[in-house]
Amino acid sequence: MALTENAPPVLRQISVRAVMDVLLHTGPTSRADLSKITGLSKQTMSEVIRTLEEAGWVREKGVTTGRIGRSAITYEVNGTAGYAVGVDMGATTTRVVLGNIVGHIVGEVEYPSDRRGGYHQLEQVEAALARILAESGVAREHVLVAAIATPGVVEPTTGALSMAPNLVDLGSINIARTLADRLACPVVLENDVNAAAIGESWQGHAVAIDTVAFISLGTGIGLGVLQDGKLMRGASGAAGEISYLPFGADPYSEDSLERGALECAIAAQGISDFYQRSGGAKDTSVRDILRLAEEEDPIAAKVIRKVGDIAALLIVSVNAIVDPTIIIIGGSIGRHPLMVQRIREGIAKASRRRITVEASALGSRATLIGALAIGLNHLHNLLFSPQALPEQRRLPPPV
Repeated sequence: MALTENAPPVLRQISVRAVMDVLLHTGPTSRADLSKITGLSKQTMSEVIRTLEEAGWVREKGVTTGRIGRSAITYEVNGTAGYAVGVDMGATTTRVVLGNIVGHIVGEVEYPSDRRGGYHQLEQVEAALARILAESGVAREHVLVAAIATPGVVEPTTGALSMAPNLVDLGSINIARTLADRLACPVVLENDVNAAAIGESWQGHAVAIDTVAFISLGTGIGLGVLQDGKLMRGASGAAGEISYLPFGADPYSEDSLERGALECAIAAQGISDFYQRSGGAKDTSVRDILRLAEEEDPIAAKVIRKVGDIAALLIVSVNAIVDPTIIIIGGSIGRHPLMVQRIREGIAKASRRRITVEASALGSRATLIGALAIGLNHLHNLLFSPQALPEQRRLPPPV
């Protein structure tokens, strides 16, 4: 979507981007102050503000008072002019959030994922968005971008999903194209753990930190890495698929080759299986195993300590390769206080380096918040950045 019918020259687009960045992060600002902050001339500033006002992205906020000299009109971003959607589409739970162009959340819904998978899950997303729009009074045409975060690797050329064994019948569907048709807006597809890393960098423990690793331990396991504020993707988009690291379980077994040896050891099913092999009751959930370990049940305590040691080896390995400022542990298992404690104990045994490890500040919403951040970044780039120079934008902090 362009600001005008004919896209303005690149230099004008750069000026527009500079002004919007100030308004997004500083709030209501006068043209004179915008000129001082951006270094743009007053004439250029007047033209940029006029362009943004006519397009509906900026509006007058009020008039400055209490200053020497003439009063000045202040301008702000029109938060109702456009919206982005973030979706955390998981194997068991899906979350959908609607945020306006400034980043304020105006609607959110959570529901169990359809176990039939495939198009059934995509229909759920469409229905959930329709519900949020109806409840918030936002017109569908004002939804300009959607970002979908899902387990697995997205093939860059076909849009197909791979390495997502916990999702059913989605591997043959071009998710982005299908949802773009259903939601009537551009759709960006991203790995769920990558999205969680972005979420923590926007609103969690990694704000203003450029090099971050996010490790998720839950139904599956995964790694998201920000290097210099940008996602590490790898040649085929598979960077961070740590479930296939060849330790924790027999890397040559059929299950390890399918799901990954490390996932077989420390993801949810692997922990439950280990508990049963150690003498515990069959089909005991990880939640119950953690509860029993907190109550000092000997079998559960042994299992969780062993899992913590394996996870600690993973963290030591990631730290040696990436050297992040902070490693954040998320996922339903990883962020549990006892698991974090056991991981830290395991790190102390396996490394003499100081490794900063924190449980996710956003908890189960890390991927959702990250998906919204991805959608907003894409939206801001579409609207306010030269298309030849897209970039990872710094989003305003939540209010």
